[in-house]
Amino acid sequence: MGKLLLYLSRIFICSSLFLLLNSIVHISHAQEITINRIESELKNTFGIEKLKNLNTLTDYYYQMEHSRKSIRYGRQAVALGENIFLHSNSTIDSTDNGHLMLAYFQLGKILYAKEDYLEAEENLKKAKSIALQINQTNDLTQIEPYLNTIQQKKESGDVKENFFSKTFGDLNVGEAFSDASSDMKLNSAIKSAEMSANKGDFQMAINSYEKAINLLRNKGDSKKIMEFQLQIAMLLDSLDQHVEAQKMLNNAITEYENSESEPLESGVPQTSEKNPLKKDKVLLANRDSLNTEKENLRKLSESYAREKEYDKSLEYLKKYRELTKKMEADSIQTELENSKKEDEILLLRQQKQIADLNVQAIEKEKEKQTKLRKLFLLIALLVLCATIVILYFYFTKRKQHKKLAIAYRDLAKTKNKLEGAEKRIVTLLRQQVSGDVASALLSNDMDKPGEELFVCIMFVDIRDFTPMAESLSPEELIKYQNNVFGFMIDVVQKNHGNINQLLGDGFMATFGAPVSKGNDCQNAFQASLEILKELKDRNKAGVIRKTKIGIGLHAGYVVTGNVGNEARKQYSVTGNPVIIASRVEQLNKEYKSKLLITEEVYNKLEKPVKINEPFIEVELKGRTHPVRILKMA
Repeated sequence: MGKLLLYLSRIFICSSLFLLLNSIVHISHAQEITINRIESELKNTFGIEKLKNLNTLTDYYYQMEHSRKSIRYGRQAVALGENIFLHSNSTIDSTDNGHLMLAYFQLGKILYAKEDYLEAEENLKKAKSIALQINQTNDLTQIEPYLNTIQQKKESGDVKENFFSKTFGDLNVGEAFSDASSDMKLNSAIKSAEMSANKGDFQMAINSYEKAINLLRNKGDSKKIMEFQLQIAMLLDSLDQHVEAQKMLNNAITEYENSESEPLESGVPQTSEKNPLKKDKVLLANRDSLNTEKENLRKLSESYAREKEYDKSLEYLKKYRELTKKMEADSIQTELENSKKEDEILLLRQQKQIADLNVQAIEKEKEKQTKLRKLFLLIALLVLCATIVILYFYFTKRKQHKKLAIAYRDLAKTKNKLEGAEKRIVTLLRQQVSGDVASALLSNDMDKPGEELFVCIMFVDIRDFTPMAESLSPEELIKYQNNVFGFMIDVVQKNHGNINQLLGDGFMATFGAPVSKGNDCQNAFQASLEILKELKDRNKAGVIRKTKIGIGLHAGYVVTGNVGNEARKQYSVTGNPVIIASRVEQLNKEYKSKLLITEEVYNKLEKPVKINEPFIEVELKGRTHPVRILKMA
């Protein structure tokens, strides 16, 4: 009786949980769709837009109590924000700092909830600093309570700083690693592009340069982006893609005009305290000026020597040598001073790190011993509990073993029967509907609501079918239809199309629904040509009765879905493009053609495509504007 009550209580609990989860899923369905879209598009977004998406994902998974994902997206948001705002990015407006503040605040909240108070405090302090800079009082009122609570815990001894945070906390190891990782990816992309260009693989070089540009957009390096865009333009021109090359060149010009780089004029650029990098430009300009002066002195000396004014020639030669020695001495002195300063800074940092490590090592050793004792006690307790549980299950399962053995034998027989039935069902299903539709039905993908897809619709019609059908017996008619439609269906499916309806004297097929295989218009056009060629060969060989057909192709957005009720459903494709495709096929009779396609299909074909006749504008019932069609066969 006790076991029965236990089983019934478990069933009741599971049912309650299932109903609760089901209601939550329905309520948050729209939000999940938005989150899934953001996650799928995350790799194709950059800069501020990507930071906003990461903050959205962090908040969503924090609300859903998915700590692993919320921390992962929170750390990505902080790393990206630091890369955007803390590296002198001239393309970013300072008023956008609120996004970085939000990233710090959200990560601090998540770490606070996980009781990682020290790292939480670090992020919350950074959020507070930015909030003060941009005068966000509302955010300050949210941040302060967390910091006050952490401070109280630290004063009461509930929070202790661990070894790694004490040792490496002030070294900004995470930021340095993030910067190094970003620079490694950038350098790898640039090196790959250069190697590919040298080998003649221009397309691979273009892809690598585009990857480098995407990495640079977060840093706001407009000059480098412009340089790589110029490289891509030259590579596209080498591939005879002149239109794309011109577009890329225009992008490079726009990037240059929008950048805050120095004007490309002669002379020395003026320095600005707001941009310390300009100081290096001044030094380089001064060095160029000295080189120019040195070259002028040499030319003057040679000029006077040719005119046999040797005194002046020697005078300018002496000045030339003095200037050369001075520049060499200055260069050597500068290098020595820089090297000395770097060595001194490195030595000081190493000494500080060693001192901190020595102090912390003693404290951590004591803590380590205490933790080890606690860990051993915990392991012993877990082993004891595990032993008790194992013994309980062993004696319980031993009693049920005989019953399970019998049930297993019956289950094996049932499984074999179900596998055979499943194979027969799948075979029959694939005979009734196309492969992609059958796969979607078997995987329950058809249970979702209808969706709008861009597809290419094909209508095929057998000419003079009615008088032919009247002259044939039922057996002969079915055999004829199988012979004609059989190879046509194979061609359609080979080119990634799906047969939606068999109409007796023709059929309708779609390319791109429920799954697109790439250029669906090209696949439909290729299938049409293969059907016409195969039909011609079979007519010529006498394999089938003399048969003529008409094919019409049109492309556009249609609504797809599983239509019907619980007793009977059918995968349906509806919309104005279906009607237009049917009427275009009927125009074959008027224009005495075999294959007509609309302008929408032609624009999607891989060029070049041979055109025998110009486009024809026709008026179709239900269409406000005329439709342009092209006779292909």
